[in-house]
Amino acid sequence: MNRTSAELKRLAREKLTGNWGLIIGATLLLGLMMFAVLIPFYVLFFISRGGIVQFLAYMAATMIVSIVSVIMQCGISRMQLGFARNQDTGIGMMFGEFARRPERYILGVLMLIGMELLCFLPASVCWSVAVMQNAFLASGIAAVLYIAGLAVGLLLAFRYELAFLLLVDHSQMGAIEAFRESSRLMDGNKGRLLYIYLSYIGWSILGILSCGIGTLWISPYMNQTVISFYLDVTGELDRVQKAEPDVPLPESQY
Repeated sequence: MNRTSAELKRLAREKLTGNWGLIIGATLLLGLMMFAVLIPFYVLFFISRGGIVQFLAYMAATMIVSIVSVIMQCGISRMQLGFARNQDTGIGMMFGEFARRPERYILGVLMLIGMELLCFLPASVCWSVAVMQNAFLASGIAAVLYIAGLAVGLLLAFRYELAFLLLVDHSQMGAIEAFRESSRLMDGNKGRLLYIYLSYIGWSILGILSCGIGTLWISPYMNQTVISFYLDVTGELDRVQKAEPDVPLPESQY
């Protein structure tokens, strides 16, 4: 059953009731940990006034922290899957993915980065030629290729949107298999997910206007809605539609 955005949001709010403190605490903890690790590298780079060694160290730290952040965010997703299934959850779950074949998440991140680079490679090459040759035509072609690369990149992002949720939900699934399965599940559902994200634009603006404080509520709300969407497209919501609200939902057998 293809549930509407409003239905998925309502379900997300229901599952977050009583769990807001836990999910906000986990989101805040993740942000603070990443900030605490990166700030010394940024300070060293600032003090060095753009030193190449400090810059490379900062970029390397950023890459490592980003990968660690993805793994911990997947742990938070496991928490939110627990909310959706009425299972017991705890803040320690955000660290649990490091013990569940974390190399799958690392490979997934590298695959996404590789696809993004390929999307913008033609535009980058054309732009380099335009700069070296001072060619106006090449600049125009580079702009067109950049827009095309952006469009393809967005399409791929939506196609593989569910890959990391699949990795969280199925500990034996590899990254390549998860990407393939995400592509299959998103066939015919990309527009639905796009509409869900667009419906949060207003909330996101409010989050920015609140100096980011509002995102502590908005981000978990949006992620929980995406998880409801995931359970909808995999058919799990239909399988438990007649279950009592206080009966834990079964683990996905997909």
